[in-house]
Amino acid sequence: MQKTFSTISSLVSKQQGAALFVAMLFLLILSFLGGVLLSSANQGLKVVSAMGDRVGAEHLLEGEMNELILAPSLQSVIGAMTPAASMAVSTMVTGADGTMLHTVDSVCARSFTASSNNAITQCRYVRVDATKNYGKANRASTSIAAGIEQPML
Repeated sequence: MQKTFSTISSLVSKQQGAALFVAMLFLLILSFLGGVLLSSANQGLKVVSAMGDRVGAEHLLEGEMNELILAPSLQSVIGAMTPAASMAVSTMVTGADGTMLHTVDSVCARSFTASSNNAITQCRYVRVDATKNYGKANRASTSIAAGIEQPML
């Protein structure tokens, strides 16, 4: 038993801190990996936040477009537009950023219930382009375009 104790004692004295060095090396590697994982998680949060801002801007644009189409005065405004005339969407929808452009007067597209009794031959086509800025300092933007066909009697 005495001999075993002296053998263990001599082995410990011969190591001279090698185990401590290896343990510190492993701690350094694990700390580095932890930092990389934290940085990666932070980048993921930034990406998710940016996508949320973009989706929110797209929903705002769709809402503005729906508000424009449902506006009671839209029909008379389109009817009064001269060829190649344009106007700001903000005149119809508060806070909207975009333009309505009278593109052409042409023959209307055929409807599924077309007959000689309900034939409307002339239509006014208006293109609506709207843009919404979003993100940090409003540096990014998304846009939507729609065509409106107005039958002319």
